[in-house]
Order: sequence, then C-alpha cells, then structure tokens
Amino acid sequence: MKLKKVILLLIILYSHSFCQNLQKVNLQLDWLHQFQFAGYYMAKEKGFYKQNGLDVNIKEFTSQTNLIDDTIKNKATYAIGKSSLIIERLKGKEISLLAAIYQNSPMVLITRKDTGINNIEDLINKKVMLTNDARDTANIISMIKSQGVKSNKINFIPHSFNLDDLINKNTDAMACYLSNEPYILAEKNIEYNIFNPANYGFDFYGGILFTSTNELKTNPNRVKNFFDATIKGWTYAFENIEETANVIFDNYNTQNKTLESIIYEARVLKKLSKFEEGLLGNINIEKIDEIKRLYLLLELTKNSKLDVDTFIYDKNRILFNDYEKNFIKNNSFTLLVNDSNIPFSFNKKNKIEGLEIDFWNLIAQKLNTNFNISEKPKNEEILKNIKTFDIKLEFNYKNKEFSTKPLSKVKLAIATMNDKNYISDLNVLKNETIAVINNSFLFEKLKTEYLEVKFVHIKSIKEGVQLLERNAIFGLIDNVLSLSHTIIQNNYNNIKIAGTLDYKTNIRLSTIEKNKDVIPILNKIIDKINEDEKRNIINKYQLIVYQEVKDYSWLYKYVIPLLIVILFTIYINNKMRKEIKKRKIAENTLLDYANKDSLTKVINRRKIEKILSNLIKRTKEHDSIFSIIFIDIDDFKSINDTLGHLTGDKILVQVSKIVSSHIRKDDVFGRWGGEEFIIILPNTSALDAKKSANHLKELIENKNFGINRKVTASFGITQFIENDTKKDLVLRADEAMYYVKKNGKNNTKIL
Repeated sequence: MKLKKVILLLIILYSHSFCQNLQKVNLQLDWLHQFQFAGYYMAKEKGFYKQNGLDVNIKEFTSQTNLIDDTIKNKATYAIGKSSLIIERLKGKEISLLAAIYQNSPMVLITRKDTGINNIEDLINKKVMLTNDARDTANIISMIKSQGVKSNKINFIPHSFNLDDLINKNTDAMACYLSNEPYILAEKNIEYNIFNPANYGFDFYGGILFTSTNELKTNPNRVKNFFDATIKGWTYAFENIEETANVIFDNYNTQNKTLESIIYEARVLKKLSKFEEGLLGNINIEKIDEIKRLYLLLELTKNSKLDVDTFIYDKNRILFNDYEKNFIKNNSFTLLVNDSNIPFSFNKKNKIEGLEIDFWNLIAQKLNTNFNISEKPKNEEILKNIKTFDIKLEFNYKNKEFSTKPLSKVKLAIATMNDKNYISDLNVLKNETIAVINNSFLFEKLKTEYLEVKFVHIKSIKEGVQLLERNAIFGLIDNVLSLSHTIIQNNYNNIKIAGTLDYKTNIRLSTIEKNKDVIPILNKIIDKINEDEKRNIINKYQLIVYQEVKDYSWLYKYVIPLLIVILFTIYINNKMRKEIKKRKIAENTLLDYANKDSLTKVINRRKIEKILSNLIKRTKEHDSIFSIIFIDIDDFKSINDTLGHLTGDKILVQVSKIVSSHIRKDDVFGRWGGEEFIIILPNTSALDAKKSANHLKELIENKNFGINRKVTASFGITQFIENDTKKDLVLRADEAMYYVKKNGKNNTKIL
C-alpha cells in the first residue's frame, strides 16, 4: 500500500515538474470566441501546445485591447489581426507575420434583397455601415471605388455590430463576415445579396497570426513550436469539424451560438482557408505586395519600403543554438572533391561541377554563407600535411561514423554486356559472378540475401568494365548515375544497364572525429532541403551525354538595365492637374484589379458576364450573330494532385498566353474559374468558332509544358440563338464541353 502511495506521489511530482517547465505565452484574439479561432482551441485542447513545451492562455478581445501595442509590449506574445498589419509595419511597428489562416478575407458587404440594391452602383446615396477604421475595410472601399462610385456619393455610417440594424433597415448595407451573418439571415428567411471584394479582384488575407519582431529574434524556437502546434491544431479542426464545433459550443461559447451556426461557420471558413488546396497558413510575398500597393493607392500609407525578411516568418529558416552559431562564425568549411568522378564531381573547363557541388552550394545557400571547394590530392599523405584551420568534409556513399543524414539517395543498377537479358531479380543469376564497386556494406548485404550468386568486391568502374569485356564477370553493380555516364562517356557500345535494383546508395557528408560538431549543424540544414530541391539536382544529372558548350553567358551577365528617372519641377499652378491625374490612375488601377484574373492576367468571370450581357443586347438590336467557346483543361485535378499547385498555376498561365496570342483582335478571352476559360467571338458562326477551337486544341496539345506529360483541353462551342439569355448560352457551351469530356477529351463539339 505504501509503495502505491509513493509511486502515485512520484507521478504527481513528475507531472507538476513537467508543467513547471512549460513556457507560458498569451494569445490575443481580435474578436470574441467562435470557430474563427478553432485551430488555437484545438491545439490547446488536444495537447499540441503542451507537446511543444507551451502553456497557452487564449484571451478574448475587449474594448481595452490594442492588438499591436499589446504584442510589442509583450502583454500578448502572439495575436490575430487583419491585412491592415501591413500598414502598421510600414509605419514602423516592429511586428512579424507568422501565418495567414484565411487566404480570402471573410469580410463582405451584405444588403437585403428587398431594398433593390443589386449592384455596387445602387449604393449611391444609400447608408452603408462600416467600421471607422478605413484600413480594416480597405477591400470594401476598393471594391466600391473600382465600380466608379465615389466615396462622397455614399452615406457611410459607424458600425453598430448589430445585425438587427440591417434587418430593420436602419442601414441599407452592412460590412459582415461570410461565416456569420448570412446564416442568421437565412434562419430568419430574409433574402440577401453579398458583395464580395474577392470577386472584384481585391483579395485580402484574414485571420493573420502575428508576433513582435523581438519575439521572433529572441525566441525563434518558441515561435517555431507555437507555429507548428497551431498549424497542427487548425489541421485537426478542419478535418474534424463536428468534434471541434462541439468543443467550442461547450467551452468557448461566450456568444451563445447554436451548434448548427458554429458548424456553418466552420464550413465557410474551411473554404476561405483553402485547406483542401494545401494553402493553410500560407503567406505569399507577391500578394503582400499587391495589398500594400492598394493601401498606397487608397493613400492609407505613404511609405512603400517593406523588409520582407523580418516581416514574414519563414518556417524553413534554420534555427541554431548559441554554440552552433559561434561554431559557424568561427570556422570556415571546405569540401574536398574528386575531379574525375562524373557525375558527382568533375573538372569542366577548369571549374569543378557536379551533383556534389550543387548539393554543397545548396547547403551554403540555406546557411546564407560561402563555402570553399578544393580538389582532393591523389596522395592522402599530402592532405594530412596541409595545415589549415578549415573544417574539411567530403561526400561519401557508405555509412561512415561521422556522417550526416542522407542528402538524397540514388538507385543502384546492374550493367552487363549487350547480349544479356533484362534483369528484374538477382535470384535469376544463380552461380553467376557479379562485381560490386567500393561498397562493403552493400557487398555483405547482397552476399547474405543472394546465397547462390557469386559477389566479388572491386575498387572502380574501370576495373569492372575490364572484367566485363573479358567475360570474367556476368555483371557490375554501382549507382545508376555513375554507370550510365561511364558507359556513354567512354562509348562502351557493347555494355548496357540491364536493370535497376531495390537498393539505393545514400549521399552523405562526412568529416573526421575532431570536427564532428559540424554534423548536427549540417543535419539541421539537410532537414530544410525539400524533396523538389533534391529531385531537381538528381534530375539534372540524369543526363546521358556531357557535351562541351560554348559559354555565351557574358551576353546577359554584363548587360545591366539602366533606368533614367527625369525629375520635373512642377509649378504651383500644375499641382492640381497632377493630383487629378494621380487619382485617375488610382481609379483605373482599381478598375483593372476588379476586371482581371490575378493569376493569368486575362479578364475574370465578372467582366466576361458583363461583356456577354452587353453583346447579347447589341446582337438583338442589330440582328447579328456571335459564338462562344468554353474551354476546360483535361485532368487538371490530377496535375495539381501529383505535380503541385504551383505547377498547375504555371500551366494555367501558359494556356492563357497560348489562347491570348492566337485569337483575333476583336475576340474576348477570359478565365471563367479554376481551369475553365471562355472565348467570346463577335460576328462569328459556330462553324467558324469550331475552326478556331480546333486550332487552339492542337496548339495546346503540341505545346511542351515541361512536366513529362501532355496537356490537353476540351472545347464546347455554341452560337447565340434568338431569346438566349446569358445563362442559356454559357450552359449550352458547358454541356458541349462535357460531351467532349465524356467521349475521350481533347476534342471540340458544337451544341
């Protein structure tokens, strides 16, 4: 009994000790508890913060909360804000953005349908309820201005944060959240219109997690731990919506929301986070620049200089402890290479190149420093007698004691004479002699696994080739890169690679015992090398032939762009004209945002619909004709899923360029949504439109997109028929396109 009590006491003491070691941090929300902050709740409830050594206190917003000042003064370690954080940084506030949970801001403008406000122009002389902070509503202001509606034509009134004011018509329009107010209006059977700035090209972030720049500098490990646990919490919340909604309903429901409304909010916010697209938490530098540019156009800030390195948290930044930082600072590092080990390291025109060099340079780039490269002397004794303070490393393909984690792996292969069959299994080589090059670990493993095969150990490929040509061995095993390059480089036309094996050789860096402290440092860098970076280097050296190429790089290396800015002195009587011109440019820019697709730069769906409406009206008045072509890229989801969304985006841009440059001047081309596009062809019959579609189909089909697979598209064509509405026309073209999809794709169809 006493023993049980002692054990229980020890457990309690241990648990208390563990809790004492947790770092206490405060997270300040920018509103009241709701699903908008679900990821933080779940990171706490599921113990993700605790697992990362954190004790997180989540604080609701109050009238006394000042998000920026509280974070800078460390009253809050972390906080949630809007895209207006960009302005705060431009004003000199030392804050850093960690993650944007919502890739599209949930803030929209809502009107009652029965008020007759069906477009932005209808807001003229109407009451619009916005918050007083123009920075927080910049996306809505931009949307309004982009439609040619001036701010002084609208009666802006302070926001009451009470939806009853919209319901009771105390205001004509109200800034709301997509995730909240539409649900309440639907529950009350009140029909409404939503004006979403994102549909007009003003795509702001929402729910931005940020901290002070000082926190990022002084506690980088804590920031990383908080970031990782938070993303894990959000992933759990979006993958388990009903469970998360119940947790909020039971523990974080200060607004007394219904469970159904919390679940509705969750589903809307999941879409806005672009969770399914893998963009949860993503902050895009180009998008930050676009938002900054809009703030400048709206004259909400005058400063345009933004230090991205300290403003946007890079989760891939390598975190070293003080000892490691000093070790890097106080040492220089040299890679020793063999100058004739193609494709790993070799001398080309008095310059060392190769796979090893690319990996070494990538490590240097990750560390943001320069590393040395030196040819390894043929005589090891010479190397021992060279007295330098460099930390010397070399690549090895064995499992040496003081070695890093693998940077990458290369498949092993077997080479034979040309008269031998393809080898898929070494078991078929009973009683045959196989040479293994310079890899004792693999040699012993093969001997143990294939007892009836005779394995011999050799020192080089050259020795192996000589044995092959004398028929002294049946085959030669080494990594596939070395074998293929040796065979081609030396014109061994009688030797081939007869198969690859289920084994791979690891590419590691190694050093001597006295320099072993460099290994954990290098391992941290290797952890930050992603699979795409590894694959790009390996793929580069899948080349079969090395050819001497004349170097014309000087043509572009020394051509330096020269921008000459001519400053004119503007007299006082011209200042007004300059201001008018400036405002006109700003208005045109906002209009451009509203009408163009941000990725492909062709017109967007809203603009296509507007052009179609006008063209239908003109066609009826002048008894003319026109046709449309509906384009859908085939198997685009598969491209995104297997090659990634960045590759998918590049294909959308390239397809847009192909179509834009091969249609007539009067034709109109735009992005309908996703991988779908529409071409409007004035004064064109369906048969003529089909000719254009066939031409575009062939151009896309024959284009090399650089992804090792063909890209094709399906085309649906239709001609305007009397009494057609815009909806009728698009639906018919869409049905024609889907007919093509169901019948083999990569074709055209008139309907």
